[in-house]
Amino acid sequence: MRTTSIVAHALGAALESGLLIPVFQPIWTVARACWGFEALSRFPNGSAPDAVWALARRHGTATALDRVALTTAIEAAAHLGGRLFLNVSAPHFRDPAALAALVDSARVVWEVTECDSLGPDDLRGLRRLQEWGYTVAMDDAGAGHSTMHRLGIVRPNIVKLDRPIVQVWAAGHRDPLRRWVEAAQGIGAAVIAEGIEDASWVAGLAAEGVDAVQGFALGRPAPQEHWITVDVSEYSSGELGPGVLAGRER
Repeated sequence: MRTTSIVAHALGAALESGLLIPVFQPIWTVARACWGFEALSRFPNGSAPDAVWALARRHGTATALDRVALTTAIEAAAHLGGRLFLNVSAPHFRDPAALAALVDSARVVWEVTECDSLGPDDLRGLRRLQEWGYTVAMDDAGAGHSTMHRLGIVRPNIVKLDRPIVQVWAAGHRDPLRRWVEAAQGIGAAVIAEGIEDASWVAGLAAEGVDAVQGFALGRPAPQEHWITVDVSEYSSGELGPGVLAGRER
């Protein structure tokens, strides 16, 4: 089967039958405590998520696919501790009541994705959610529409730094990350650094003012069944290899 046909099949199966597998990646404070999990999507036939969403955008069904992903992730995460970070594209904010009906404000962090611009109706809905007590994060800061300009307009509660910014920082080019941390702190937002490939980076990022971290070195995306069978009170990068969690299986 050609790749385009495989991706189209994954999209159709998700929209028609909800065939989508939620996985969860831990987010840790720099003090090594688990803050929560970001929900991500996988497809049973192995299609790349980015390819499926790109096809959905071309077909005008991205919002519908988002809704399947959101509802599936919320249901699957029922027994996970901490906050649940959910990616949301701009059109969903036009109906904030629909988002609020999905999950309680104490449980969720809405991550505004970098894929779409935010219009006046989107911003009004986002503001309404914040007024209702919901936490909003700006995802992939430094990529796509997640610019400094958007930071000033959205004024999110959390800023998630895009992976390349963190990797450039690790290579010794500090200024881009420092500019983002300074800007986030200027509006009172917490900072999460994504794309952590080496647990030894965490101490340096903490010294830069980063509040939390996420990446393969600290835990790969896995189904909720994995995360409820291990101790996620503290991560370890010790002898068992990167991303192995401290503690024994219960």
